[in-house]
Amino acid sequence: MDTAKIKDIKKGQFTYEGKAFFPLFNKEIQVFIDFDAPMDYADKCVEHLENLKDYTIDGLCKGAVNYCEEFRDLLEEIDVTIPEGIQGRDILQYIYPRIMIIEVPRGDEPAFHFECDCEWEPEHGLEWTVRGDETLYVGEFGDEKPWSDRDYFKNASWNYAELE
Repeated sequence: MDTAKIKDIKKGQFTYEGKAFFPLFNKEIQVFIDFDAPMDYADKCVEHLENLKDYTIDGLCKGAVNYCEEFRDLLEEIDVTIPEGIQGRDILQYIYPRIMIIEVPRGDEPAFHFECDCEWEPEHGLEWTVRGDETLYVGEFGDEKPWSDRDYFKNASWNYAELE
């Protein structure tokens, strides 16, 4: 049941599960696809992932840096050395994407979120939520839906993508 972009698709307990390549990290990741999401839409999301715009990547990285800095005092306690003043894409070396989650679309725009591990928050990890080319959410994994209203994300105090 593979698609052009997603390999080894199997029916899991809660979603279809497959694998796709994430070029930003040069690695294969798991993809969870809602049972009711069309496979051509899932392919579109993975293709979008493969071609993320620079400003989308930069938004994800900016939010991750903000999130990391929130944990700066804790880093020594958990024996993690992330350089002070880290900026931009340098943060990517401390992030390990695990799962791309694709839900039922509410439009034609690609929208997805990620569950990632990160060195500064081993308990709650990191979530990235993207709709189209917009970084909607960066913070601890809370299963933030990419189709939530944009105002919800803009007003969320726990959204590190919105911090300056």
